[in-house]
Amino acid sequence: MTASVLELVGMLAACGAAAVALLAHDPRVRYAAAAVALLVAPVLVIGSVWNTPRLVELRGEPAKVAAAVALALVAVAVVAAVFRRFPWAFPVGLIAVLPLRVPVDIGSQTSHLLVPLYLVIAAGLARSTYGALFTKGRAGEDGGPPVPPASATERPAVVWLRRALAATLLLYAVQTAYSVDVSNAIENAGFFLVPFAVMFVLLEEVRWSQGLLARMLVAVAAMGLLFAAVGFWEHAARDLLLSRGDLLRSNQLHLYFRVNSLFYDPNVLGRYLALTLVALAAYLAWSRSTRAQILAAVVASVLLTALALTYSMTSFAALIVGLVVLVALRWSIRHALVGAAAILVCGTIFLLASGTAERDLGSAKRVETATSGRVDLVKGGIDLARDRPVWGWGSGSFGAAFHQHIEATKTTVSHSEPITVAAEEGVIGLIVYLALLALALVALLSGASGSAAAAAVGACFVAMIAHSLGYAGFAIDPATWALLGVGVSLRRPGHWAPSGISGTESRPKEQRPATV
Repeated sequence: MTASVLELVGMLAACGAAAVALLAHDPRVRYAAAAVALLVAPVLVIGSVWNTPRLVELRGEPAKVAAAVALALVAVAVVAAVFRRFPWAFPVGLIAVLPLRVPVDIGSQTSHLLVPLYLVIAAGLARSTYGALFTKGRAGEDGGPPVPPASATERPAVVWLRRALAATLLLYAVQTAYSVDVSNAIENAGFFLVPFAVMFVLLEEVRWSQGLLARMLVAVAAMGLLFAAVGFWEHAARDLLLSRGDLLRSNQLHLYFRVNSLFYDPNVLGRYLALTLVALAAYLAWSRSTRAQILAAVVASVLLTALALTYSMTSFAALIVGLVVLVALRWSIRHALVGAAAILVCGTIFLLASGTAERDLGSAKRVETATSGRVDLVKGGIDLARDRPVWGWGSGSFGAAFHQHIEATKTTVSHSEPITVAAEEGVIGLIVYLALLALALVALLSGASGSAAAAAVGACFVAMIAHSLGYAGFAIDPATWALLGVGVSLRRPGHWAPSGISGTESRPKEQRPATV
């Protein structure tokens, strides 16, 4: 199966418009391109599933569809008005709802979509577009002076990072032409890549203050505590709020009980808890307030306990990597290596004491059980990449290609991002992927030791990379794009607000990052 002309044109239009939004300097061009991308993406997805039973059933109820669209438009307008009245609410609200999925009944089936995040992104774009069209200049988050043009202030690494992101979108659209799973490619672009690129554009324009960064940290910690509370209830009740068949069966077979809280996968819950812990650790390392440090430490201990209940080894590895990066930034690489050794020793003790590896299983079986069948996926992904080394099997094609040529099993990724990229996009995609990682690391880590905010973003991004090596979901996870947007914005001169937002003092003239 290959993409039709309309599907390819739609992918190029959606991803191309998002790429223009990433690269354009004129705010009117940028917002117009972002609006086109957000409008084309859902149309593309609807067109892809137009003749499926679930949409045929929905098409028979035009009044319900019209009411849903009208309600969505009203919600976007109301939230946009709130963001215009309270500018700090956009970044704080976006970070708070970043991972939340809402069950949506479409026809006779239920889909779990990032509806709150889509609402915040659409409202943020509406607010910014209104400001660009009907206010003089391009005001910042506090209504202050316009932010200097990107071309006049950005470092080369940031400029090339934006180009790499645009290249990622365009390559994904082009390689849909010969994909063996066009529908999955369209869903990845429509639900993830395109809206997340718009989110990046909006986040990088935020004007930061000490108070705004503090509010964001509080929002992240509060959401982490919510996830932890649900996880504790699940563990006590030995039941899952959002049940999933394979996870329920796994919990019945093992001595331990894995929780997933408001997520369908314990590993995704673990990922977000690990990122929150890294952010809190950055605050602890840079803060001078003893009372606030005690509170942050208590919250971190609760989240660490919840992380333990996920039994997500990938998430623990990501947490370790993020903490090591923080130690290196705050003190030195030598201290980081010593800390890494200590953490590994503690992790080994945890594995031995937790009963994760049952004694009655053989060595090979233990490895396969601990990795949840990922060894076969990795081997199969390598075989797929070897079969088509240059251009791969096409965007979003890993699951279909694996099912057709390796093993008749249901999957979408190899659970290792580089292998998934190599299998789907070949060497061409790997070059763009590795360039994106290199540019992002340079942009986010260079000079990050001067502040908790910059260090937290850089360390969380490295933790995301580490997690994606064992669980994939790098480009299609909103946290990746959010970290890039915040990190780029934090490091750009002119993006620091005076005291209008939170009553804090304006940023010093030398433009040092805040030390929240």
